[in-house]
Amino acid sequence: MAGNRIEFSWKRRPSEIRGYERAMYTTLNNGDYIRVDYNVAEKRVRLYVEVSEENNASYYSILNSGKIVSERNSAGKSARVGEKISERSDEFSTLPNSDVLKLINRNYGIESSEDAESRKKEQQKREQLSSVRKRYFRETDQAENIYADTPAKITMGAGRIGLIDLIDILTGLAVSGIFYILNQYSFLALGATAVVWGILLGLFDIVLRNREPVFIKILFFLLSGSAFYIYEYFYL
Repeated sequence: MAGNRIEFSWKRRPSEIRGYERAMYTTLNNGDYIRVDYNVAEKRVRLYVEVSEENNASYYSILNSGKIVSERNSAGKSARVGEKISERSDEFSTLPNSDVLKLINRNYGIESSEDAESRKKEQQKREQLSSVRKRYFRETDQAENIYADTPAKITMGAGRIGLIDLIDILTGLAVSGIFYILNQYSFLALGATAVVWGILLGLFDIVLRNREPVFIKILFFLLSGSAFYIYEYFYL
């Protein structure tokens, strides 16, 4: 495990690893050795750890454009690489090169102090927003329960009668009446228009308004329209 205190300084040198330009390395106060090789132009970073308690067993990860592309330990396997690097994320985060930290892209929990502070503020904002939403919807639910038995909350099947539904009904009556008059007071035209309007209302609620259809207004036009149509077709 990495030490709790951060008492070290980073050193710089050209990287001898092919594909990397520079390297920064240090020995932690618990004896672990960590190193970062990087090529900013090609957006490539190599994170390396030697664990003193494991006879200097090594673990390294290669990142390209902020994504992990390879993980290997001294046995040539990927086992525990992420764990070993993540345990030393605080130490890696002190790397005095903001460009390299950006290339690491917060993998393994490695980030600059500015990024950490920004992330903390974003998290606080999300928590505050979540708290407001929960409080708002809880108060809304309580208000709905209080008025659950009033006429304004009449429901049928799904949906709730509201102002927009009353407008739909009045519009449907007007449209049906217009077709009734234009077709020389034909109950067939009146009934067919009402049925079509009832079907359209269901589509309006589902597709345009993205809500449960209010079946009471739909059934009103479907049943009344069918009644007018049958009345003229069979009895007049």
